[in-house]
Amino acid sequence: MRRPLLGALLLLVAAVVWGFAFVPQKLTVVALPPLLATAVRFALAAPLAVVVAGRRLRTPGVGWHVPVALGVILFLAYATQTAALALAPVARVSLITGLYAVFVPLLAPFFGLPRPERLHWAGAAVALAGLLMLVGVVGGDALSAPLNAGDLLVLVHAILGALQVLTVARVARRADPFALNALQLSVLLLLAAPLALLVDDVGALGAVDARTWWAFAYLSVLSTVVAFTSQIFGQRHASTPAAAVIMLLETPIGVLGALWFFDEAMAATQWLGVAVLVVGMALSLSAELRRAEDAPAAV
Repeated sequence: MRRPLLGALLLLVAAVVWGFAFVPQKLTVVALPPLLATAVRFALAAPLAVVVAGRRLRTPGVGWHVPVALGVILFLAYATQTAALALAPVARVSLITGLYAVFVPLLAPFFGLPRPERLHWAGAAVALAGLLMLVGVVGGDALSAPLNAGDLLVLVHAILGALQVLTVARVARRADPFALNALQLSVLLLLAAPLALLVDDVGALGAVDARTWWAFAYLSVLSTVVAFTSQIFGQRHASTPAAAVIMLLETPIGVLGALWFFDEAMAATQWLGVAVLVVGMALSLSAELRRAEDAPAAV
């Protein structure tokens, strides 16, 4: 039986954790090359996820191809996002990343998932309008820099994000969330670690200070083990369009984290964008509640 409110709560937990991950992620990328920082993050997270999963790894509930596919998708998503951030303005990266909330309902039928309802579409449209205001496309200068290869890379990242959400949706009801997360992170580590060893200078790890290791601890424990497990649990109870919109809250939460930790200011238009984005989430959640009420009772 689906419980939309529980699903929304778990997805919100993931969005909050990922939103505040902006601060520690910035600290780790400043201290280490991006690829090496990513490899260190998952070198810490994957073994922890395996320990947490324990005996569940014997019965993950899915075939081996599922965590392999998810691990490859996540690796490519992190790689394209990192490259995009080096080329395109952060505001535009945030905006184009948010397009995954549109790609999810568009691609859902190809994954054998239910077609989104009108309220799902309305929620995604309103949320993206809020995102436009939040990242400065409306009333700001996010479009002042010319388009470049970074914009194309982050568009690929948005499509990969949609594929990850849709793949999880296909298996969430039968997969063990702890086992699936441990396996996908292990695949990601097997891809990221050798590449980091080839490309980056591992000796840079010797200069990492205590504050940066605390940042890695947040990213590994909360942003990777806890958040991804919450996402898989949450998608057991929420439809894919609703999940995509709820997880869009990662962006305003990241902005709030920047305000809190870096004393950055936010314009009135951006605050309005946060409010509009929350309205979009509420519309999508209302579609979930209506779908749950209309569903036939179990016998």
